[in-house]
Amino acid sequence: MAGLNYVPDTNDQYTGYDPLPAGEYKVQITDSDIGTPKSGDGEMLKLVYEVVADPQFEGRKLFDNLILEHSSADAVRIGKQKLNTICALTGTKSLKDSAQLHGKTISLLVGIREYNGEKQNTIKKYLPFNSGIQEEKKDENTSFDKPKFVK
Repeated sequence: MAGLNYVPDTNDQYTGYDPLPAGEYKVQITDSDIGTPKSGDGEMLKLVYEVVADPQFEGRKLFDNLILEHSSADAVRIGKQKLNTICALTGTKSLKDSAQLHGKTISLLVGIREYNGEKQNTIKKYLPFNSGIQEEKKDENTSFDKPKFVK
C-alpha cells in the first residue's frame, strides 16, 4: 500500500488521446516484448514506437504486433515480412533479442481504422527514416511546371 495525501480535481480528468492523423511519421523503437495474440494461439512481437522530429506529435506512441508463431500460415508470413522489413530498414543483420531494435529509427506510414467503435492508428507501411513521401506528395500537388508523371 502507498500512502497518498491527494485531493482529486474532478474538473481535470484524463480524456485520452485521439489517434494521430493519417500520414508519415519518423519514429524510434523504444520498447518490445513477446506476447500472445488475443486468440491465445501463437506468439507475437509487440513493438512500441515513439514519434520523433515532429513538434506537434513528438513523444506520441504507436504500437505494433507482429505475429511470429500461429496456426495461420498467412499471419506468420505477414508478421515475418514486417519484421524482415524493420530489420532491413534499421540495418539489423541478425536479431537475437528484440532489445537490439531499441533506439533504431524508421518512418511509418500510418492510417486510421475503426475497431470496436473506436478510431485507432494502424501501420500501413514501413519506410526508411528519411523517405520523404510526404514531401514528394506536397511537391506533386504544388508543381504546375510539369505533369505528375514527368520526373
